[in-house]
Amino acid sequence: MSIKSLAGQTIYYGFSNIASKLLNYFLTPLYLELMTQASYGEMSTVYAYVPFMNIILTYGMETAFFRFAKKENSQSVLSTSTISLLFSTISFTIILLLFRGSIINSYIGELGGLGGHPGFYTSLVLIMAFDALTAIPFAQLRMENRPVRYAFIRLTGIITTIAFNVIFLVVIPKLYAAGHTWLPEIRPGGNQLGYVYLSNMLGSGVTFLLFLPQLMRISWKFDKVLWRQMLNYSVPLIFFGMAGMVNETFDRAWFLPEFLPGNDLNDKKELIGIYAANYKLAILITMFIQAFKLGAEPFFFKQAEGKDPQKMYARIMKLFVVLLCMMFLFVGLYLNVWKIFLRKPEYYPGMKIVPILLLANMFLGIYYNLTIWFKLTDRTKTGAMITIVTAVLAFLLNWWWIPVMGYLGAALATMACYFVQMAICYVLGQKYYPVPYHLPRILTYILGAVGTFYVYDLLNRTLFSPRDIYALSPLSLTVATVFFCAYIWFLLKMEKKEFSRLPFIGKYIAKI
Repeated sequence: MSIKSLAGQTIYYGFSNIASKLLNYFLTPLYLELMTQASYGEMSTVYAYVPFMNIILTYGMETAFFRFAKKENSQSVLSTSTISLLFSTISFTIILLLFRGSIINSYIGELGGLGGHPGFYTSLVLIMAFDALTAIPFAQLRMENRPVRYAFIRLTGIITTIAFNVIFLVVIPKLYAAGHTWLPEIRPGGNQLGYVYLSNMLGSGVTFLLFLPQLMRISWKFDKVLWRQMLNYSVPLIFFGMAGMVNETFDRAWFLPEFLPGNDLNDKKELIGIYAANYKLAILITMFIQAFKLGAEPFFFKQAEGKDPQKMYARIMKLFVVLLCMMFLFVGLYLNVWKIFLRKPEYYPGMKIVPILLLANMFLGIYYNLTIWFKLTDRTKTGAMITIVTAVLAFLLNWWWIPVMGYLGAALATMACYFVQMAICYVLGQKYYPVPYHLPRILTYILGAVGTFYVYDLLNRTLFSPRDIYALSPLSLTVATVFFCAYIWFLLKMEKKEFSRLPFIGKYIAKI
């Protein structure tokens, strides 16, 4: 497979992923408009825990599927991993429902607004169950290079979620206010969140139903020997994933609630709401990273069978960083436009964390690219140790910085942890699976992007808009565009040869 093949897969899978993420993120302005600040903080807290449970429920089987499908009989790998996830998901779901009362009445349950609402919790458990059961079917479509069906199912689930959100949060309240009192009364700060979770559950349920024909075609044969081998490979990925989630979501799930000064629960919910809303502005980098992962993981495993794959990995990394830097500036330079996404002025003070989180996500994306070395060399335990080390660092930095700087401290801790995680992974990767990364150019591009942003930010603060740095003025918008275009021109000149090889756009770049 060539780099064009990877670009094509990233575009195909990226389109469906970005489209679904964009559709889903369009719900955020709706939530911010209709919900109270505290309610949005409650929802953000709850959804911060969902990725942790997804890691436990899937326990690395998706990555193990990609790894073993190329080494063993692919049908046996498919049936064994599917059966394993089916039985484990059913078991975990029963356990989570049995402990429903204890969980929703805990401190975290109260912080997440679950107290007194067992139906909220049941919807969340079913969301996680459906997502776990569809992990292998989605992986199968990626392995078989079926992006159209992948996109159709992904988008159908998201559109279903959005449709029910609009029905429950907009249509029904308007009909109720118009006198249709036979409909449920959906109140902000009351039962509103329950209908958000119900909408998500219905979307996940529809996704699962669309996979039923595919699941019914599986041979349903369970290979115990293969299963043990897959578990030996995948179980360390649980610790790898859990520790990674400490950096990605634990700031909202536990660090901010625990370390923010004061004892007023509502104040903490509102601050978490501000932090979570601004966290969403890192959307484009996050979406691209996810799209890249979807295309790259099967590509990397297949590429490893070819001749000298390390050179290909190095080229991919360089192009990946180039695109990340472009997205960093696209969001960072136009924050005065992106603030429209936040809907209400009370969320604007949190925009100071956006550039920090954008840079943090750049480091995270590079880290994901680097992790191929321990997946290819079966050193998943080493990968788990890296993330455990950075998880400990995350705890220490958040404990230190949040009481002093509030949610700004959480953002800085996230960036520092991702940087350390990336650096450790690079150093160990060069020891066990050397890849000739173009380090001088990569550093130049990253420092150039960061420098461009902060020069513009300094000019904006001191000259263009000192009283309101996020004001949408013609002058600041023009200068931001000049800076952005100048950086793009610099990249195209530096990497003209590489970009000219890309599918679709290469022939146009070659003419520059």
